[in-house]
Amino acid sequence: MKKIKVLIVEDDPMVAEINKNYTEAVEGFCVNCVTKNGKDALEKINTMNIDLVILDIYLPEINGVDLLSLIRREDKNIDVIMITAADDSDTVSRVLRQGVIAYITKPFKFDRYRFILENYRRQKQTILQKTNLEQSDIDNMLAVAVHNEKKVMPKNLHTQTLTMITNYLLACKEPISAEELSSGVGISRVTCRRYLEYLVDKGQLQMDLSYISVGRPIHRFTLVSPDINL
Repeated sequence: MKKIKVLIVEDDPMVAEINKNYTEAVEGFCVNCVTKNGKDALEKINTMNIDLVILDIYLPEINGVDLLSLIRREDKNIDVIMITAADDSDTVSRVLRQGVIAYITKPFKFDRYRFILENYRRQKQTILQKTNLEQSDIDNMLAVAVHNEKKVMPKNLHTQTLTMITNYLLACKEPISAEELSSGVGISRVTCRRYLEYLVDKGQLQMDLSYISVGRPIHRFTLVSPDINL
């Protein structure tokens, strides 16, 4: 099976980079293009060979809900996954009525996203391999993807803060110090170090010493894998 070609539509550059890295971390997917508004996204959809659109709702030019409507109106052979902060019932209902693979609310964790992409890849494989589908195949395609996330964490750590730190690290191109990370995320250095130690202990974060000409060496951190199982 050829790689699934993905278009990411997200106006926040940092979130767009995170979504791109998350997508390319899953086997079988490649990001062909990233756009920051609905108008440019529609042009890419009309001119490029795209299998899957990762779509935000709050976009300039054309919002995500209207863009989804245009995709469906033109009956394009394109699937859509919504990743958005919009959680009001009216918006969710409207989007679901137009057919999406999944609706993910921000912030989210990589393991949930990977679970959805892997299920989607299996669905594509089933459709390519079979001319006629069994009822069980159809049931699997229509089943709501529910990912059972582990909720056990140390008492002094919080899921939302850990997700925020993980996403920030994922967007970093170079190793980062605890001081730089705490400033970027907006938390104290003491709190930041507590989360960094947790990630290092889990083997998800690599810690190295950076030697400078004056003063003590600095610990710098690199995210080894975004798969943070809490």
